[in-house]
Formats: sequence, C-alpha cells, structure tokens
Amino acid sequence: MNLMVTQIVTVALRVRAMGSRTAIANGILIRMQPTHFPLRRLDRNASTWGLLPERRAGNSLLYRFYDAERQPLYIGITGTGEVRIATHRRRSAWWELAEYIAVSAYPNWPSLAEAERAAIRAEKPRFNKAGTQWRQQALIRLDAEPKGIAEELHRIARPEFVAELAALLAQPEKFPQPSPPPPARFADEEASSS
Repeated sequence: MNLMVTQIVTVALRVRAMGSRTAIANGILIRMQPTHFPLRRLDRNASTWGLLPERRAGNSLLYRFYDAERQPLYIGITGTGEVRIATHRRRSAWWELAEYIAVSAYPNWPSLAEAERAAIRAEKPRFNKAGTQWRQQALIRLDAEPKGIAEELHRIARPEFVAELAALLAQPEKFPQPSPPPPARFADEEASSS
C-alpha cells in the first residue's frame, strides 16, 4: 500500500515510532512506502500549485529538477512543496534551465532526508551545494556491532574510501603489531639468569 491510502482514512494516523514505515488507522495496520511519481515535463508558466502531480498537503516531498537533456539540476526536500517551488521560481539561478520535474512523497522526514542524501550522491546535480560532500570524520565505536559500523560507513563515506579500507582490513599482515616488552622480572631474577 502507499500513501494514497492515507487520503481515504478519516482518522488521523498514529505513527508508532519515528522513522516507522507502518501506521495504524481505524485499527488497520498500513505499511507506508514512498510514492514515486513519473518524470514529467515542467510547465514553468503554470501556477505553482500545478507544478506538483497533485496536492499532497502534509507530506514530505523529494523533488528533482532536470534540464532539457535530463541532466540533474537540483534535488531538494520540503514539507511545503508549493511554497518551496515558488521560492525556487523567484530565486534560483537554474530555474530557466529546468525542463523536467520528478516528485516522490515519503512517509516521514527521516526517510525523506536519507533519500535526498542518496539521490544527491547518485545523481550529482549541478546546482546542489549541501549534501554533495562526503563526511570527513566519523566516530566509530569499537564496542559496536561490526555490521552497524559497516552500514554507517557505507552511508556517510565515499564508496572508494570504503572499498580501500575493506581491502586493507583484509590484510592484517600489512600492519604488524608492536612487540611486547620482555616479561617483568625482579632484579635478583635477572642476575641469576645470567
């Protein structure tokens, strides 16, 4: 099921936990998934309200603008689609280059933010500034589960860095450990052993 189901339900959804992909409405468990609308030609002269596939009040939206060659210009997220797009229309240098728009609706802000990061990194839009740089530092808890650390590294670090790190970790012989000092002995033990 997708977010369209929520428009039919008259009782407000009660999301069980932040980031949850399930919700309960009228006692029915609903699995909430993103809704991806197809890429479509942008009518820059249309009213701002007409630029989105349909009014999606209260939804978290990921929007992507493309040029005539379908190269990504800008990727962003918003909870107020029409307002944000109107701002781009007035202020964005790339607006006149935009020929296509794609919109996806997400069930919550955490999944939306994660999708934006992934889209920016994968598509490398020409005019995005935020989200285009990989993290330079990360705190790695050495008492955490290795799988969790790997997931975090794959999410925040350059893929080339992760691959190189994995290759190095598979070769512990390249990193000899320091030799321990000789066993501790009392002075009289040292004299008797000579």
